[in-house]
Amino acid sequence: MKKIVILFMFLVSFGFSNTFTQVVRNVSLPNVNKAIQDLESLQKSYSKDDFKKFVYSWKKVQALYLAGTINSDYIDNPRYIDIFHEGHEDIVTQLDRAIKSTDDAQITLFKNSTKSINAVEYLLYKDDKKLTKREKDLLNVMFSAILSHLKEVQEVYADYAKNNKETVDEETGNAAIINTLIDSTYKLKEWRVGEPAGLTIKYKDKPDNKRGEYYLSQQSFTAIKAILDAHDDVIGDKKYKNFATMAVYSGAKAQVIQVRKALEKVKQELAKLKTDDFSNAQDLYQSMVDFHNAYYLSLIEQLSVTAKILEADGD
Repeated sequence: MKKIVILFMFLVSFGFSNTFTQVVRNVSLPNVNKAIQDLESLQKSYSKDDFKKFVYSWKKVQALYLAGTINSDYIDNPRYIDIFHEGHEDIVTQLDRAIKSTDDAQITLFKNSTKSINAVEYLLYKDDKKLTKREKDLLNVMFSAILSHLKEVQEVYADYAKNNKETVDEETGNAAIINTLIDSTYKLKEWRVGEPAGLTIKYKDKPDNKRGEYYLSQQSFTAIKAILDAHDDVIGDKKYKNFATMAVYSGAKAQVIQVRKALEKVKQELAKLKTDDFSNAQDLYQSMVDFHNAYYLSLIEQLSVTAKILEADGD
């Protein structure tokens, strides 16, 4: 671990605070601010258009979630907001029961899963009928719960950015960022594309668009686009310092370029497909495999090699 500390102390000498702090200030905090803004609009309108906007802004927050690294008390907030691939609950049955119930909406929706973005999607898209007063009462409870979780995240990021204490050191911060990016690309290719496209071992040759993340609202591709844009925020060529800045300074310029090209290829393949139709997603899936490997097998390996060289020089 000593070699990594040496590397990151070297980077600080370039004149900017650590990479983690830069990402929190320039990416994480603006993203959660936008998600709150979009949710508050949805809270007033109950409209499907505002739901689509919130899906995009929320997925950018979830794709690069770092609040749990700053304060472990908030490590589970994303799981409270979004239950895709979490557990095996049948929230449809629970929500149908809640709609028919005469109990107070707050009491009926006592579980986090029934107050998630997935629950909101079901209420808004289960049919084309106008929302009833009961359904709006239930939605209000869901919106309040999600907003509360997002504001906690916002406070964590805002305090960290404002206090300038950098309680997350460079080594820990960079590890958190790269682990998040790799975890995100794995879930992109396996959960969000491979499973609905029938390209994973579990669902091999059995494509089904209903396995898409937001099948009811047809926003699965929007979610994928948001996640890719979140990656671009931290690995793209930006005006602010980000993870790519650190990697380039660390001798991994060629690998950063490789990651950027792989990311662009994924975006191009996604744009070729019809909205939320995974039946011809083979090229998209392969581009995501390449994107994941660009992080895992190329960039990380090079950063590790650079650290070893610095350690050898220092010794």
